[in-house]
Amino acid sequence: MGEQLKTLQLDHYRSQTFTSLDAHYEAYRAMFTSLLEEGNVEKMSDFLRFDSEPFVLANSNLKILQLLLDQEEHFKENLKECLAQLYIIIGHCYYFSIEFVQAKKYYRLASSLALEDENYALLSLAMNNYYATQMDELPKEIFWGISKIPAVFLKMGRPEDDRFLLVRFITHIEMSLQLGKVDYAEKLFNDYFKEYPFEKFSRIDLHVRVLRGKILFENGRYECAIEVMHKVLLLCMKANSHKDLVQECYKYITRSYKLINEEILLKKMEQYQSRFYRKIETDKRYMEKYIKTSTTNDFELDKSFISPLQQFHLTGAYLLNSVKDEGYTLVLVDCKVVATEKEKLNDIIHLINEEMMRVMKDVIITSTRLDESTIGYIIQLSENCTDVLCAKVFYKIREYFPKNSSVLEAIYFASVNNKENSLTSYQKCLDLAYAYIYYEIYK
Repeated sequence: MGEQLKTLQLDHYRSQTFTSLDAHYEAYRAMFTSLLEEGNVEKMSDFLRFDSEPFVLANSNLKILQLLLDQEEHFKENLKECLAQLYIIIGHCYYFSIEFVQAKKYYRLASSLALEDENYALLSLAMNNYYATQMDELPKEIFWGISKIPAVFLKMGRPEDDRFLLVRFITHIEMSLQLGKVDYAEKLFNDYFKEYPFEKFSRIDLHVRVLRGKILFENGRYECAIEVMHKVLLLCMKANSHKDLVQECYKYITRSYKLINEEILLKKMEQYQSRFYRKIETDKRYMEKYIKTSTTNDFELDKSFISPLQQFHLTGAYLLNSVKDEGYTLVLVDCKVVATEKEKLNDIIHLINEEMMRVMKDVIITSTRLDESTIGYIIQLSENCTDVLCAKVFYKIREYFPKNSSVLEAIYFASVNNKENSLTSYQKCLDLAYAYIYYEIYK
């Protein structure tokens, strides 16, 4: 009966909708404490893996980090089987706080424990993250050599481990192609994947087909590569999924047409590619525009005046570089409006700005429009306080634009405190804030 009650509590926690990140964190902490007392290894491992995600990239990641570090000894003594999973989440928290040395340490610990427990899925995950902290440091050849390691575990672990290891194995073959090791990559591909029993049209099946197309392309068999990629492209577009594979297909089909001098087909493919990007809103140029923000706007017609955007950049650079005594928080509010209602965008942004000023009162340092749907604020407040106040703003906006039948599809909020994140420039704060926003959009 007690076991059943605990399961019900966990199901109830996962079914709730929280009013703010703080409320979500308090519920997470209570559930974490309850599972600690229960001592169920499987439940705790799943909880850490799946329920910690909302906080790792959020402003609460330092709080969750401290919560987990405080219980490290308890895990060593009572939940040793969950220790590798605990270290992975701790590594994530450090990684997204730009503490790469500490992140490496915990990813490495997680890898050792997972290997010791013969948990190859967890081993693959830990190693993948460990390598991510070193990509900028290691020469490509060394990184390629390290990427071979998980391949030796293929088909050695439990059946459920296969998918994780296959993905890493595909990554190794793709990296081989990037380094010009085409014969090696083709031999590995044929040895392992020629008759592998994939579930038809599954993600892994489509990924392997794309890999086959890349090998054909690198061997100069462009017509065959187009045929393979085109089949995957149609399947993905029909399902409206696997956007990353769609981009890969478009890229290689377009390059193939260019190399075989099919100008008419090349133009058609570029048109299809453009339409697809507009349809699913993943055009890279569109995202780059958001990440970098615009450098000119309508206010800059008269060069003798500083535009609001220039003023924001100057103020941001000045304040966010001043980390000695004060911490400033950069807040970005990114709103998405239904395409057919674009004329409502100004009204929505004006309302957000008005409500933000009302709730924050005189703590707002400055605010301006960054581009057509993003507003930026620089606030002299702690991150936690900012989260709570912004949650109030969004609640108010939803009164005017309810989720059902609304012109407003979504509001994404990110706040980055320069002092707590050890960020010493306006641009770093801006980049990290946009990274948080795009994590929310595409996770």
